[in-house]
Amino acid sequence: MQRVITILLGILVIFNIYAFLNEHRIALLVGTTMLMPMIGVYYGFARKWETTGVDKLMYFACILGGFSDISIYLNYKNNGELTQITLACIVHLVYIIIFQKEGTHVYNLERKNLLKLAIPAGFVFFFFGFVLLKVIPDTVFLITVLYAFELFVLVVLGYFRPVTRKSYWIGFTGVTLILIKDVFYSEFHFINQNPLVHSLMDITNALAYFCITWSIAINQNDKSSVPNYVGIVSKFLKFLRNTHIVKMISLRILNLRYQLSIIYRNYLS
Repeated sequence: MQRVITILLGILVIFNIYAFLNEHRIALLVGTTMLMPMIGVYYGFARKWETTGVDKLMYFACILGGFSDISIYLNYKNNGELTQITLACIVHLVYIIIFQKEGTHVYNLERKNLLKLAIPAGFVFFFFGFVLLKVIPDTVFLITVLYAFELFVLVVLGYFRPVTRKSYWIGFTGVTLILIKDVFYSEFHFINQNPLVHSLMDITNALAYFCITWSIAINQNDKSSVPNYVGIVSKFLKFLRNTHIVKMISLRILNLRYQLSIIYRNYLS
């Protein structure tokens, strides 16, 4: 069933591109609205419709993503871009929460991992700071700044996910494609409305969220990916054993035990 939905997703993307190039507005609205919910259906079959905390967040993100995609074309009272970016921020926030639930943390960076911060940081702040902010309308300025920061956090957490190799690299591809998709999105809506750019935006948008959804489903299905509580406990006990306070308490307990033994001996004698 997952393969069938994957094929249908590919057909849907082609359909949306065709509807846009031929200016079939109603068909485009329907096709755009179906994309993210269909990705959610793919996730549901991949997870056998489980309803854990992460699963519910994924379903919510896919449903909300459908409204996000359609809002740019409805453009109610000329607020299509503002609504779309706002909803996209919420969707990305949901993915950030999911990545954190998977155990992603960024700390104690080694030199080999600095590129995982430097590349997305350089790209996001250069593109949004030196290219996009010069051309975007004032109505979406603040939300775009928030979106840029949130996008940076999303990509970094995607690069640091502590998951299996297959799940990691599929997710890595997904968050990277989000960066590329946003370039096409910005180019089309704020700089040059070239139909080719829009087609590339449709393709990268579908691939990005499909890859993220696929990677999360793989990790949730991986029963071996459980927290190493034994390792955590042993490290915590080792930490306590090496702390100065614990040593002082241990000495005081030993001293108290020695004094009690003296008192007990004197009492017997």
